[in-house]
Amino acid sequence: MGKMYQKLALCGGEGGREWDDGVYEGLKKVYVGQDLSRITCIKFEYVKEYGEVVTREYGTITQDPREFILEYPDEYITAVEGSYNKVALIATEVITSLVFKTSMGRTSPTFGPNLFGVVNGTKFKFEDEGKKIVGFHGRSENAIDALGVYLVLDSLTTPFPIYKLEAQGGKEGSVWDDGTFDGVRTVRVGQDDNRITYLEFEYVKGATFETRRHGVKGETQSEFLVNFMNEHITSVEATYDNPKIFRNTVITSLKFETSKGRAATFGYEVGKKFVLGQNGSRLVGFHGKEGEAIDALGAYFEHIPIPIPTPVIGDPWGDYGIYDGVKKITIGLYEEGVAFLKFVYIKGNGLVTGDDHGKITSLGAEEIVLEDGEYLTGMEGYYRPIPGAPFSKVVSLKFRTNKRETPLFGLDSGEKYSTEEKGQKITAFHGRATNVIYSVQPVFRPIS
Repeated sequence: MGKMYQKLALCGGEGGREWDDGVYEGLKKVYVGQDLSRITCIKFEYVKEYGEVVTREYGTITQDPREFILEYPDEYITAVEGSYNKVALIATEVITSLVFKTSMGRTSPTFGPNLFGVVNGTKFKFEDEGKKIVGFHGRSENAIDALGVYLVLDSLTTPFPIYKLEAQGGKEGSVWDDGTFDGVRTVRVGQDDNRITYLEFEYVKGATFETRRHGVKGETQSEFLVNFMNEHITSVEATYDNPKIFRNTVITSLKFETSKGRAATFGYEVGKKFVLGQNGSRLVGFHGKEGEAIDALGAYFEHIPIPIPTPVIGDPWGDYGIYDGVKKITIGLYEEGVAFLKFVYIKGNGLVTGDDHGKITSLGAEEIVLEDGEYLTGMEGYYRPIPGAPFSKVVSLKFRTNKRETPLFGLDSGEKYSTEEKGQKITAFHGRATNVIYSVQPVFRPIS
């Protein structure tokens, strides 16, 4: 199942190029290089889900980096402290020191130039009550210009990970948090001559719409409509500043971009810029700070993987839309198993017909139609491994609902499998197929 990750904003300068490692299961080693004035390079040894170790390295090695080794998997990094400052011949700030702390109470040496542990520059710290740091992002070129981290927060009941991007902007105002939804359908923005004063979001939640309002409406209001189901917000670019006639630092401009290449801009692009976005993800909620205007803004993004074709038997298929349930299943057989699948999904008050998967044979096809109030809770069946292939042929399928169990379609032979998630229902499917079905997997979402 998915997890929720918190992405903390960068600390440091604005030079160099941006990089983002994303999230991993943990870290084994950190290497840090330095010269007389700054951190010049950093290298991470990450551990992926199935134990594979990958290395990511940034900056320029000026001398042999020093290493800090963790006792993975029992030990993990819980805090990163450091400093950033301007140094000779460099126009922007760079990272000048780093210290790592772990779940076992260990602390790394102070990396970077220091005299008896004393460092110069603006200090920063990434930490949240002992939560595990599982990835880094930053900026670098000849040195490490800026650094940020990913923290793992909670396990989710949704199948895909969600990223909570830290709110950026001013420090004043009351904290608000809309949480997560299926997506955003409408954005309404209010502004005055200096700032963004008001935000109103119409979110999609299953078959319903929920509205959240923040700030003060003011006089000038504009609206941006998203063609939800076929379009989603991919990023939000913003600026923040402290207009001279106001006490607080506030959001001064917003630019929303969508998966269809559309954009809408509001306010006045004045002050420091930041971007809320996560590669391969759609925006599913906002959080921030508010008062007489919008002081700060952060967002939630949900990552949904897209099947990538590989040079093996069977083409990948995926009905990855955000649906509320399954209305009809069409299943066709051939002599050795399942040859055809097609699904009709429930979306709000309407129905969406999925693509054909596989091919109908002379044996024909049968339909399973779910009643009103009926939903899929699980599936089972048999499969038969294919020599030399990383997957199998589907021999048979049976579906379970909250009201009944269907017959077994196909052969009662091979290796049996069964899948079900407590408190969740099946709302979509993905798999592999050519003229027959090689694999089929359900997508679960919580029962509302």
